[in-house]
Amino acid sequence: MATSYSSTPTGPYSKTIDRAFLGLDIIMVILVLLNLGLLAIQLNFETETVRSLLQTYVPQVYEAYLPVYNNFLFIDLCFVAVFIAELLFRWSVAIYHGTYAKWFFYPFARWYDVLGCIPLGSFRILRVIRIVAIIVRLQRLGFIQVRNWYAYKLFSKYVNILAEEVTDKVVINVLRGVQEEVKGGIPVTGKIIEQVILPRKEVLVNYLAHRVQKVTRDQYELHSDELRETIRESVTKAIQQNPNIKRLEQIPLIGPAASDALQQSVYDITFQTIHQIFERLSTDESRVLIERITDATIEAILVQEDDAQLQKTFTDMVVHALELVKEEVAVKQWQKE
Repeated sequence: MATSYSSTPTGPYSKTIDRAFLGLDIIMVILVLLNLGLLAIQLNFETETVRSLLQTYVPQVYEAYLPVYNNFLFIDLCFVAVFIAELLFRWSVAIYHGTYAKWFFYPFARWYDVLGCIPLGSFRILRVIRIVAIIVRLQRLGFIQVRNWYAYKLFSKYVNILAEEVTDKVVINVLRGVQEEVKGGIPVTGKIIEQVILPRKEVLVNYLAHRVQKVTRDQYELHSDELRETIRESVTKAIQQNPNIKRLEQIPLIGPAASDALQQSVYDITFQTIHQIFERLSTDESRVLIERITDATIEAILVQEDDAQLQKTFTDMVVHALELVKEEVAVKQWQKE
């Protein structure tokens, strides 16, 4: 069986150990801040201009710090000794409690602590990571809420702005490249038909059939009175122009009445026929017929894969859709906040 070599804490006491080390963490944060502050002062004091200014304007400060300047390496080594002792102590505790899968994983997990103990300028800066690591542990244990700090919110805001600007440019460049490839003649029509439309044809057919039924029913109910009046006007006009009806009206006594009755009968028959057609369109039987017609229509359209006009239409659709996505991506969300 393969052995796991994860360097993440696996022991059951890791969180308890973190709580027990709370006081030590606070002390180490103070010491690291003191050491880094002393390092910053030392770097400035090593500059000839700074030393000259101190000698001229605040000689007391210059004289007070001069012994520290001359013995800085020794002082820094004292800090390093404390850091190494703390590192060895934590390592021993981790070995005792089995915090890591292997006893030698601790220096790799806390590599920044190990390298930060080297008293060279390029390694001393790694001591900042120790502060960050301690703050993360305190956040995890619930002793502090870093996300509520103003500095964290400000830092997070500008990090998000930077990330959005970078990702937006990357996405836009990728989309622009896709547009150029599509315009260059990629057989996009066949792929859209085979990989996008055909696998979802049944869903499209059901949706379109449902929409046809719903639109037909709603529009008929909304405009039925207008339709009735249109039919009445059309029937009246047609009857008035029919020569046979005109001869019928010339029959004494019964001619006009017969003409009116015939006109009303034609009107009623026409309207009832149309009304029944619209009513049947809402039934399940008509739904099956509509689905068949819709399916046949889509199939007839899709078989024209080699049609140049269809190819151009699909290409234009894809390019336009990508352009809309680019415009949406280009919107700077952080400016809306």
